[in-house]
Amino acid sequence: MKVLVVDDEIVIRRGIVKLLEQPGGHISGIEEAKNGEEALNRIKTGRFDLLITDIQMPVMNGLQLIAKARELYPELAIIVLSGYAEFQYVQQALRHQVSDYLLKPITGDKLQEVISRVLLNDPAKWTSRMDEESIRLMKETVASLVKNVLAERTEESDAAIDRWGAHLNGRGHTLLEMKRIMGHFGLLFRSELMLAHKRPPGSESTPVSPAASSPEELLQSWKLILREEIRLVAGSRAPRNKRIVDEAIAEISMRYGDASLNLSGLAENGGLSPAYLSKIFREVMKKPITQYISEFRLENAKEMLLREDAPKINHIAEQCGFNDYPYFSKIFKKYYGVAPLEYKEKNNSTM
Repeated sequence: MKVLVVDDEIVIRRGIVKLLEQPGGHISGIEEAKNGEEALNRIKTGRFDLLITDIQMPVMNGLQLIAKARELYPELAIIVLSGYAEFQYVQQALRHQVSDYLLKPITGDKLQEVISRVLLNDPAKWTSRMDEESIRLMKETVASLVKNVLAERTEESDAAIDRWGAHLNGRGHTLLEMKRIMGHFGLLFRSELMLAHKRPPGSESTPVSPAASSPEELLQSWKLILREEIRLVAGSRAPRNKRIVDEAIAEISMRYGDASLNLSGLAENGGLSPAYLSKIFREVMKKPITQYISEFRLENAKEMLLREDAPKINHIAEQCGFNDYPYFSKIFKKYYGVAPLEYKEKNNSTM
């Protein structure tokens, strides 16, 4: 993708260029212009895919540039730069069918997100001479991969890459053609993943043409890329997962005596699905949440049995969330090797 950056403030212009030059951005060329007139001359002599322009500039402003550029290249993607005080100009620019806009100050994440939206508006525009079926399947495969990465499903990701590779091989593409196609594939994947996860993919995770000497190596390199993305996703979630589990444990400690306390209720209170809470609880605590609840209840029952003023055992069971005394007795013996009454008598006699 070839980009023209237009802004009369050299600091802003060079800053945008620097952001565009970050690894993994799939930018094939970047040129600069300090006003609309200079930019228009460059557009006339060189074909660009994307124009990023300020609005208020000397000689020829951004709105005039956009109008003239649209006459020359109706399909040119355009992103407008603007400050909050100039937002009325953005509204005028939108009438010229600009692709998107960026409010200053501009950050790398904001810039990449806007570019991603531009690319996703019309992915076929960036996919060279691929046939319609391949473009459709590529979009479906990328959508599937993004879901699998966010769900941390490695095997499903590998299978999706294998299906995509089989499709490319069936089309009779050469290795060079496959590398070019996978460049488009990587661009789409990066854009979709960033919009879904609100985090740029790893800077080296989506190269345009991985150094592969065969289609098999090319596809294998993508499996490694996806494994790394899954690792990064899991790492970014770890602190949040720990907080969610800590909140669940705190609720268990307060409500363990409630016989209705269960996974579904804990998940609902935390705004999560039971499957997700179960998954992350097991990952953090190394045991199922149902097991944790039972063990927590049993530990509290065991402590109550040792008190001199302890109520009857069936009452202890109820206070610890067991409304079925035979079940309580059975599970207590399974964990501690003796029945509750035997445990109470044995330990009270030695005190």
